[in-house]
Amino acid sequence: MNRKGFSLIEVLVATALLVMVVGMIGFVFRQSSMSWDSGTRRAEGIAQVRAVMGAIERDLRMAVDAREFGMDNRFSDNSLEFVTLADPESIDTTASANVRVATLIRYSAGTTVKRTARRLTCSNGNWSASGDTVTSTLLEQSSSASPIRVEFDPVTDDDDPDGLPAYVTVNAELEVTEEFSGLRVWSSGPNGRDGDKDDIVVQ
Repeated sequence: MNRKGFSLIEVLVATALLVMVVGMIGFVFRQSSMSWDSGTRRAEGIAQVRAVMGAIERDLRMAVDAREFGMDNRFSDNSLEFVTLADPESIDTTASANVRVATLIRYSAGTTVKRTARRLTCSNGNWSASGDTVTSTLLEQSSSASPIRVEFDPVTDDDDPDGLPAYVTVNAELEVTEEFSGLRVWSSGPNGRDGDKDDIVVQ
């Protein structure tokens, strides 16, 4: 009986086509995974930035001139220090929220943003920041997150440079890296031996 099979050329062509198809599928999978990772990191970074800006905005809305309490207003690119009428629950969880209290607030900028709040007390007509200090970390970098850097841009009044600024711009820079976390597919190739030229790697 005459049995016909595939010729060597046909086998080589079929193998080449298979390698091309696998390579294209791997490339598409890698690109889609990179887009997904990049979008996820961007969304997480934007959520963190919104939380930081929301906290700063709430305190600045209730800011009062610190000189009324015998203190200085300190606004720079790296930090904000001012007096605000804060919700007492942000300092003491057992306090009543009916009356706001004078609180010295300090924000530090950079890749780590911290909020330090100290309640002001009055003794014999003199104000001092002698209350309990509460420090909250609003933004802290981790190896899995996209790098975020926050800077302040206060615009002071020329007629009163030591007073409260006309407004404060909060600049947040979010860097989405091209790092990829996904699957790495590897095959020893047609000859079944590892580490030679016919190995197939898709990453």
